[in-house]
This record gives sequence, C-alpha cells and structure tokens, in this order.
Amino acid sequence: MSTDGKVIDRRELEQAMEVFAGLSENLSTSFTALAQRAERVERELCRANEDLASKVAELDALKRHLESILQALPTGVVVRDAGGHITKANAAVTDLLGRELATIIGKRALPGLEDQATTNTQEYARPDGTTRVLASRRSSLPTPDGSAAGSVEIIDDRTELKRLSERLHALDKMAALGSMAGGIAHEIRNPMNAIQGFAELLATRLANTSSAGSPADRQESRWCSLIVEGAREVEGIIQSLLTLADPKRLHLAPVATESLLHEATAAALREVSTGNQTSWDVSHSSDLEYLVVDRIQVRQALRNLVANALQAQPNGGAVEITVRADNVSATISVSDDGPGISAALAERVGDPFFTTRADGTGLGLALVSSIAQLHGGHLQVHTTPPGERGARLTLQLPLPDQTTTN
Repeated sequence: MSTDGKVIDRRELEQAMEVFAGLSENLSTSFTALAQRAERVERELCRANEDLASKVAELDALKRHLESILQALPTGVVVRDAGGHITKANAAVTDLLGRELATIIGKRALPGLEDQATTNTQEYARPDGTTRVLASRRSSLPTPDGSAAGSVEIIDDRTELKRLSERLHALDKMAALGSMAGGIAHEIRNPMNAIQGFAELLATRLANTSSAGSPADRQESRWCSLIVEGAREVEGIIQSLLTLADPKRLHLAPVATESLLHEATAAALREVSTGNQTSWDVSHSSDLEYLVVDRIQVRQALRNLVANALQAQPNGGAVEITVRADNVSATISVSDDGPGISAALAERVGDPFFTTRADGTGLGLALVSSIAQLHGGHLQVHTTPPGERGARLTLQLPLPDQTTTN
C-alpha cells in the first residue's frame, strides 16, 4: 500500500490496530472504573447531604425550641454583646417595661432604668403611668478562652412581693396599734360622753331660762355648742382608732360607681370648709358602672381622699376624681392643685398618726389604706416632681371577679 509516496507495511498496520484496540480497552476499563467511583462518591455525598440536612433540621428545631422557652419565661432576659449593646430580649422584658422591642435592641441601657453592672432593685415608671418594682442581675458570658463575649441580664417583677411585704408591715403596725388603741379609746369615750351630755343639757337649760335670748345667754349657748362639737370630733377620732385597730368584716355588694362618688364628695364638702372656687370634675369609665365593694367602708375611704384634697387647698382650687379600669382592677384617683407630695413624704403617707397639717390627726389616709387592703387592693401615692404642684392619690380595688372577702 502506498500513501504520498510512503509504503505502509500491512503488518505494521495490524500492529497499530492492535495497539489502538488495547488502548481503547484500557480507556474503557478506566472510564468504567471512574464512573463506578463517581457513582459511589455521589451516593456518599447524597448520604452526607442527607445527614447534614438532618443535623441542620435538628439544630433549627432546637433553636426554635430554645427560642420558645426564652419567650415563654415569665422572667425578663436581656443579652448584650461584648460592647455592652443589647442584642436580644424576650417578651417578658417588653411586657415588664411596656415598650416595643425596637426601642430596646441596640441600646446599652434599658430605657427608664439605671444601668447597673451586677445587681439592682429599683422602681420603674412604665409609659402607661403605672409603676413596677424590678430586680435585675447581670452575669458575664465567657468564651472558651475565658474572655467575656457579652452578658446576660435577668429581670424579675418584685412589685407584688413589695406590696405584700408592705401590707405585712402595715398589719404588724395595726396589731401594735390595736393593743393600745382599744384601751385608750374606751377610757376616753366614757368621760367624753359625759362632757357632751352635760354640755347638751346645759344648752337646753339655757334655752329654757327666763333670760333666754340675752347676749350673755347666746354667748354661753355658743360655748356649749363648741363643747359638743369638740366632743363629736373626739368621738370621730376614737371611732377611727377603733376601726384601725379592729377592721370590720366586709359586706360586699354591687354599688353604682357614680352614686358612690357623689355620696363621698358630698360628705367631704360637709366635713371641710372650702372656698367657692373649688371645682369638681367627676368622671368614670363607660364600662365601670358598678363596683363590688363594702359601700360604707369605700365611701368613707373616698370621703377621706376628697377631704384630704380639699384641705390641701384652703383657699379653693380644683379637685378631680377619675375612675379607670383594666382587666383585673379599678383605680380611683383623686387629684388636687395643692403643694403636692415629695418622695420623702410619700413613703410615710398612710402611716397612722402621720400628718403634715397642724390640725390633722394622721388617721384619714391610714383608714383609706386599711380599707383598700381589706378589699385586696392598695393605696398608691404619686410623688410630685420638684418645682411642680398638685398631688394624686389612687385607690386600687379589684374588679368583681377578682374580689375576695377577708
């Protein structure tokens, strides 16, 4: 055979074909082996991907589970990074503070709270005007090498605990007062009844004398009236002491809210001499038509609150009574335009015999506090900021389905 002048031997061609066939067979064998290996690797990769997907799903489920636990905790949890910035907070934090999560994330300190490095208990004023006592504890989050990666802060609501502690303290004081007041009241009541009786008898005799109506007799009758009035005031103080020392059992019944307010304000106006400039603004929530309370005792408490507001403004002013309700309680607030209540005074308001008035007995607001506690509620004193005027006292009482007798 000849190609371009070159002669190819037949035997050489056959040898070349044999070499080519051998190479083709080797290539085919290598390809088959490679394909099998690729298939094996693909199966292993699929299993690895399935395992990885399973692990990712498990981690995701664990993350969601831990997140649900964090959000369900009744205790507030705040997480900070190494720079001290808040990176995470659970639902309890937003509930305790009454703020949206967006106003918390990224901040170094919680809004409205003093930033403390370790442990702290403080009163916190929520944006809705309510106050809570919050206790916080902060711990570092260590890394494997021992350095701090940030911190976690735990926040507890101690409001009810403080309220119960204050109530127990008040009950202890009432018990001490009771052991003294009962005996004193009875010792004073008998001679005072005698003084009042003889003064009334003398006034009657003067009215029946032949010289009745003369200037001297009118003056003496006036003196008798002053003696009787003073004796009645002492009787009122004695009755207040006895009520504080031995509170009466509650007689709960539905009471029209507006009627109760009008009765209390009318009684306070009769009790306190006020100027004509005093104004009254009585309002109540549309869904709070009735309260389930002891009518006589709560009326007395409201009368004392209103009388206290009037006495804070001897030259007249405005007194506003507002009634509001949430899901569990009713709040009756009495506000005035008087000098207000400082933080130092607020701590003692409601203590028996504590008063800032020269003619006061210190029993009026103590009775209010005692009556509130008997109903399962409490008296809240709102402090007046420096430089401002006006006081606000709030009587908080449970709504009907929350009320229990003591």
